[in-house]
Amino acid sequence: METTELEREVRNTLIENAELMAVLPNGANAIYHHVAPAVDPTRYPIIVYAPISDVPTLNGDNRELAHRVTIRIHVITSQRRFDTDERNFVTACRLVQATMASLHFYRQQTTPYVEEGKVMCVMDFVRKVKS
Repeated sequence: METTELEREVRNTLIENAELMAVLPNGANAIYHHVAPAVDPTRYPIIVYAPISDVPTLNGDNRELAHRVTIRIHVITSQRRFDTDERNFVTACRLVQATMASLHFYRQQTTPYVEEGKVMCVMDFVRKVKS
């Protein structure tokens, strides 16, 4: 399986999660690939996902047999609205973790982060796949 196929699988599975769509005010339009829009969204939380590494893990007969893919997911909310959006933000983080587990990814790390008026939960998920 190629990384692009995994990315598509991640997006589709996030969108198919009705509970997650219920806590994202803009539903599927709140999920972005690689970067959030330059224009600040009016409704939070939003989700941004991107592959950050694709590393060969098993080689044989002069070819790659397996690789490890890491997908980083940011769940982002506005700091000025954090008090009112905190429940949706925390729920979105929990649902993203459950969704990724259903895709056989394991969580490698989670980092809380605040920058430029945004509160973020940055999560790295890893999955080994056959080439």
